[in-house]
Amino acid sequence: MKLTLKIWRQDNAKAKGKLVSYDLSDLSLDMSFLEMLDVLNEELAVKGERVVEFDHDCREGICGQCSLVINGQAHGPEGPLYNLSNPLAFF
Repeated sequence: MKLTLKIWRQDNAKAKGKLVSYDLSDLSLDMSFLEMLDVLNEELAVKGERVVEFDHDCREGICGQCSLVINGQAHGPEGPLYNLSNPLAFF
């Protein structure tokens, strides 16, 4: 599966931010959204680029600490009850 992520990047509160596109390929439909972010971070680290930082407490994406917005909605299309451990095929 191929996927393009648009992630808001901003160095600090005073810096100007922007959306940056990241193209991922060879993703498994069985991996979760959070696992996909780990794949992205591994690729960025190999390139020597700054990884995408996000907080998560539950590691399942149900607590809301990660503050992820998917397709314009917090936690994705199913709202606050949505679980980010669902597979990418769910999207």
